[in-house]
Amino acid sequence: MKHENKDNPQKIKMAKKLSERYLRNAGEYYLNRFPASSAHFIKVMTRKIDRSCRDHSDQNRQEWIDHVANILTPYFQKLGFINDDLYSKALFNSLKNRGFSSSKIRSRMMEKSVSKDIINDLLAENGDDAQAVIIFAKKKKIGRFRIEPYNDPKDKNRDLGKLARAGFSYPLAMSIFEE
Repeated sequence: MKHENKDNPQKIKMAKKLSERYLRNAGEYYLNRFPASSAHFIKVMTRKIDRSCRDHSDQNRQEWIDHVANILTPYFQKLGFINDDLYSKALFNSLKNRGFSSSKIRSRMMEKSVSKDIINDLLAENGDDAQAVIIFAKKKKIGRFRIEPYNDPKDKNRDLGKLARAGFSYPLAMSIFEE
């Protein structure tokens, strides 16, 4: 169904009206494409509910959010689509293998709605930035893993900037330049 915007003559697609079946299908479609924690799943489905409630004012937003939180999320957990422990460990390992610093891992996992307790436990067990900085430097070919030697001091500063933006401390970043 489409309607016209008064300011813009182009047609804008209206969101579908909410139903239990529609939300279950949309949730299943999302979870088949992307892994998610239960909190992140609720956040994604809330955005879908908000879009629909904007176009259909007769719907009760809070009622549908409660439905997602209390019925759909446990349903998908029972089916194995949502498993917070496996998801958080897999996400942590993926970020660690990509050479992310502990602070960057914490930030990215919080974006994905992983609880602070789980993040702290995973970082306490495996949060070694010394290994991560080596992985990062190898991938970016900087420091002692650079193909060509540093001819210009600006190049070294640029590489230090990359390491700083990746969340590594100055002493750890400087260790990459030592042979």
